[in-house]
Amino acid sequence: MAENTEKTVRRSSINGLVDTFCHSLDDKKRLTIPSEWRDALSDPDYVYVLPSATEDCLELVPVEMMERMLESYQSADLFDDEADADAQAIAANAQMLKVDSAGRIRIGDRLLAHAGITGNVTMIGGMRKATLWASERKPVTVGGKLDLTEYRAVVAKRKLLAQARKGGV
Repeated sequence: MAENTEKTVRRSSINGLVDTFCHSLDDKKRLTIPSEWRDALSDPDYVYVLPSATEDCLELVPVEMMERMLESYQSADLFDDEADADAQAIAANAQMLKVDSAGRIRIGDRLLAHAGITGNVTMIGGMRKATLWASERKPVTVGGKLDLTEYRAVVAKRKLLAQARKGGV
């Protein structure tokens, strides 16, 4: 029993969307969120899906992240028209989607069309959120292998930042 408690505590402390998964839309255009992600998100009732601002894909955003965004807009001045316009642009393009008992969501046709998703979906973890790609449009790997170039650059950058914080650079 202590082992189960330890696993639960460990899972909730990680709470990140990691790994890459390939799933297909079912005949009702529902997408199953990987069980690993549902576990990491503590079996959410809802998730949000938005179009990516920079790519032809969608972003799956956990409730907690949207709550933080909402808090930042709620703390803006009542007459901050720019904050209101920004919030409206996000809200008008976001979808709050109920996660059913099988872990499926039904993304609206408008967002599916934006990403060109009609069948197979590649879901790429991004720790805080994930990207959803039409499998034929997903970022390409090099020779069928992982392209670690970007990963290594991110790790090196984070090491430099950590050293700078410690006064090592």
